[in-house]
Amino acid sequence: MSDIFIAIINIFTMKLNSNTHNFEYLKRLAKNIKREQKVSHLKALTLTVQNLGFRNWKHFLNESKAKRIISASSTNNTLKKTIKLKEHDPYRKLLVGAVNKLLIENRITLNSMDVDEENERGYIFCKLFGNNSIVIWRNIGYGELHISLWWKYNHEKHPQANLDGNRKERFISAEPLAKRYHYPKFVGVVANCWLERRNGKYIQGVNREGILISYTRKGELKHLKELPILKPKGYEISGNFHI
Repeated sequence: MSDIFIAIINIFTMKLNSNTHNFEYLKRLAKNIKREQKVSHLKALTLTVQNLGFRNWKHFLNESKAKRIISASSTNNTLKKTIKLKEHDPYRKLLVGAVNKLLIENRITLNSMDVDEENERGYIFCKLFGNNSIVIWRNIGYGELHISLWWKYNHEKHPQANLDGNRKERFISAEPLAKRYHYPKFVGVVANCWLERRNGKYIQGVNREGILISYTRKGELKHLKELPILKPKGYEISGNFHI
């Protein structure tokens, strides 16, 4: 499977953003597919959205239009919620720690105009709340970052840590490369969020909304609930979720 299709699956199956910038991102992916597979532009567009579960490009456009109507009516209600610090979702607290770590180490910036969108990506090994972790970031268009956190990560126990080629874990996807039944051996929590920087500076969503929880090892949720609440470094802990 090509890196283009990996990008489609790992980003857009988790979050289908109907904003204009993600339409443009899909179109850019389609151009790459057109060049790579030597197919027509319409065929390339269809291939991108079929990986998201749509029949064709027209089906995708129709569904996205309906989602924008629903989103517009629900956004105000979401933003009117009163959020008390003690009520923040435990996964959101964990991801605040991950974003803070990236900012402290100057791996990312909150000023999206200072970066090259195509090349703003990477990962770091770090300690987070006293535990070994991996934090992966990737620009998905218009300054928005996708953040993936693998908490309580033990690289030595990852079954694909030292393999060759595409089978080797390279930290380019939102989730570990291994089969899910291996996860308990080497990772405690896999969670994802989206950091908005252009229309404000905040982790998208409120409480659990906007947080993708790929995996939680048995017993870890209790530990998450006990984590301290960290102050976000120059951004808000929650905000509008662009669905």
